[in-house]
Amino acid sequence: MTITLNLTPAAVALAAADVIERQGKAYGNYYDKASGKDPREAPVDVLGALAIAGGFDPHTWEDDRDATGQWRLVLDTADLLIDALGLCHDEAYAESMGRWSDERDAAAVIAGLTDAALEVLAA
Repeated sequence: MTITLNLTPAAVALAAADVIERQGKAYGNYYDKASGKDPREAPVDVLGALAIAGGFDPHTWEDDRDATGQWRLVLDTADLLIDALGLCHDEAYAESMGRWSDERDAAAVIAGLTDAALEVLAA
């Protein structure tokens, strides 16, 4: 028996909010390398949290990945969040979402992800 999960961008955004709440918030990078923790357990920024929520390492954004499968879901979620948060699509993810994440504390990022997931992405 094969079980297939159809995750939605809203589910990925909510899971990313949970990752930041559980692990803490990183600034200036996808994850806090100085923490000495495994990247999947270290504090993360919003992009690192989205990657973990999609089943990847937080630094997967640095890889030249094929934008298919589960990674496509992470990218689609990021694109929808850019719209929901009023950010710019003309910039790289690290510039738009990374900067948005760095300019906020953990509570504000968690609230932004949760609000976007429940009010915009779930619609």
